[in-house]
Amino acid sequence: MPDSTQTNTTTTPDAGPAGQLPTFEDLRAATAASGPTDAQLTAHFAPVFAAVAAGTAQRELDHELAFAAIEYLRGAGFTRVRLGRQYGGIGASLPQLAELLVDLAAADPNLPQALHGHFMFTEQHENESQGAVSEWWLAEVAAGRIFGNALVELPPSAGQRPVHWIDADPDTVQAAAATGTTEVARLTGDKFYSTGAVFADYLLVSAIKPGFEEDGPVFAIIDARDPGVQRIDDWNGFGQRLTASGTTTLDHVPVQAQRTQEFNVPTGVLAYTVLWLVLTATQAGIGTTALGEITAFVRGRRRTYDHAAAETPAEDPLVHQVIGAVSAKVAAARQIVRGAAAVVEESYVQVRGHIDLEDPVVVQAHTRANITLSEASLVVSELILDATNLIFETGGASATDASRQLHQHWLNARTVASHTPLIYRTQAIGAYRLHGTVPPFHSTARNSAPAATPSATTPGA
Repeated sequence: MPDSTQTNTTTTPDAGPAGQLPTFEDLRAATAASGPTDAQLTAHFAPVFAAVAAGTAQRELDHELAFAAIEYLRGAGFTRVRLGRQYGGIGASLPQLAELLVDLAAADPNLPQALHGHFMFTEQHENESQGAVSEWWLAEVAAGRIFGNALVELPPSAGQRPVHWIDADPDTVQAAAATGTTEVARLTGDKFYSTGAVFADYLLVSAIKPGFEEDGPVFAIIDARDPGVQRIDDWNGFGQRLTASGTTTLDHVPVQAQRTQEFNVPTGVLAYTVLWLVLTATQAGIGTTALGEITAFVRGRRRTYDHAAAETPAEDPLVHQVIGAVSAKVAAARQIVRGAAAVVEESYVQVRGHIDLEDPVVVQAHTRANITLSEASLVVSELILDATNLIFETGGASATDASRQLHQHWLNARTVASHTPLIYRTQAIGAYRLHGTVPPFHSTARNSAPAATPSATTPGA
């Protein structure tokens, strides 16, 4: 896999259709009288998604990150479509955003996942202000800036450095409190699975303060273009290869005052359900494109078998059955995504004004959203994995020709389904249904210490 490093200079997108695409200002004007309708959003973004889709297959073949496509989305207002109008956005509902994410995933399944952190944490700041940092974050989103994240670390045994937060000296800290602009700390270390970081203007980073490890991580927002930040496209999965989910290295990167974020708040807990919503929408979009491509493949196919039920695959009722099954699974997935999004949106409304994670209102909202998205993720993953597997029943060995890239849909769907492994979410659903067990507030991974090597005298060794 190519190992391309993103430098911290502004990337100019390739020449393309951006000048002819609808703009954010067009959408603001069209929706000024009232909130955006589904029809308005579909009409506005359809040509944008078409421009994105036009290069997807070639990008996959060339392992080329979609910088131009990101600029199309930015220019059209996709990254601020959910932001409330009072903050400078469009004010789309979360179900409307979910529908758009399905359509974007159908155009390029890498891009919704690459933007998941942007939508997760914008939702958090908009629904529960953290003061100056929220005001700044929302203003930057309104200006078209994109936020990514670098939160996950590989263990030191993999040759990676934990990210450490080193406080500035006391005089600098005091000055920071007075001005709100002074450096308060520096970050050094390595992150992995930093999805979308290469496309981002800012990164949300977790770090540990040496000597305060038991207090857990602190979270800071840094400028992705700082000279101490290096973003490397070295994600090596067999699917979703262009989500820019690789390594981010930090070397003495400054943290500015009032650029820290709190996770242990109600909206921070609910942010994880937004991540799962984005991934579930991505699955539905993968299925949408798979259905379209296999249908086109069957329509033009002349080769069949002596024992087939018709002269061509397009006339064969057995093939009709396969296409019908795939279509039903994809349609059901889209409906599940929209319904799940409505539950998450209601949960955000429910926790407003509640700041204690032990508040019964918060626990109830978290539980409902978490279980709903766990169930949706499980079912949609099964539907789309089955659908992307079934498509090969329509074309025999011809459908496996690598140049057609039909296999990429299954690889992408399988990779998405591996996030926060479904076995754990399935178990959480069962424990809740049987015993009312509240699902975990966070779904972070951890690196366990290596197990001691058993001695020869250890029983069972």
